[in-house]
Amino acid sequence: MTSDYENPAKLYLENHSIKSLADVIAYTNFLLVESGTSSEPPINFQAILGRFGIPEPKYVNLPQQQGMLLPNCEPLQMIIHAGDSFTRRKFSIAHELIEAIFLELPGNIRFDGKKENIFGVAKERICNEAAANLLMPRESFHPRAMRGGLSFHTAEMLADVYEVSLMASLCRLVDMYQKHGVMVLWQLKNKPIELKKEVPDSQIEMPGFHPTNLPAPKLRVAWSHGNLNDLFIPEHKSIPDDSSVYEAWQKDRFASGEEKIPFGRYNKQAIIESKPINIEGERHILSLIR
Repeated sequence: MTSDYENPAKLYLENHSIKSLADVIAYTNFLLVESGTSSEPPINFQAILGRFGIPEPKYVNLPQQQGMLLPNCEPLQMIIHAGDSFTRRKFSIAHELIEAIFLELPGNIRFDGKKENIFGVAKERICNEAAANLLMPRESFHPRAMRGGLSFHTAEMLADVYEVSLMASLCRLVDMYQKHGVMVLWQLKNKPIELKKEVPDSQIEMPGFHPTNLPAPKLRVAWSHGNLNDLFIPEHKSIPDDSSVYEAWQKDRFASGEEKIPFGRYNKQAIIESKPINIEGERHILSLIR
């Protein structure tokens, strides 16, 4: 352990408790203030790591994850996936700084990464929201978001200013405009129930039984964030072929349009802006519905 090392989570918990998401957000503000880091973009992570004597992250190839903290290690040692982009690695560092607070909570409080807990939401979501606040502090982000408006253009501008990914910027922008927009990530895929029914080509066809052929994949909801007047965005729901979302996919370029989005009992007229993005070598479509 280096002589100038201080665990930021332990230091924060000396005078604070963690009982809600707001407390975790307050911890991110503590990291900025304690390290003398301005909320103006881009956030100086070197200043934060340096203030607490946290070693530089080690960049290695991690299977199916973006980052981790080495267990029972002081000083804190982050392991970040080397194959990710600069902006993705930056978000992973912020995420692991938040994870540190959960390692120091009392023994009777434990958080599963994906299940709901005393916060009412999964720990991963808490860490992602807090990491977004650390990378894009509300103090500086909100005024810029209000000046720019809720649009893809604003999200792209803010992504450049804060040196984050377009997806991270768009999520944060949607947060600033509560109930006015939702971000959707689309992926060309089959529904889970279709995959379960698929019969391998190598299976011998028995008399009287006909194997189920897998239907063509469609652009489906892989993930969504935000809220548009309580519009429910069901996971795995497909979008009609005549949507501007499909135009963005087929032409591999930005597309937009005012159209109806038929989700369940909703048939809401909305403006949709869509842009192709690459995730782990696979094309996805990122949409803003407002």
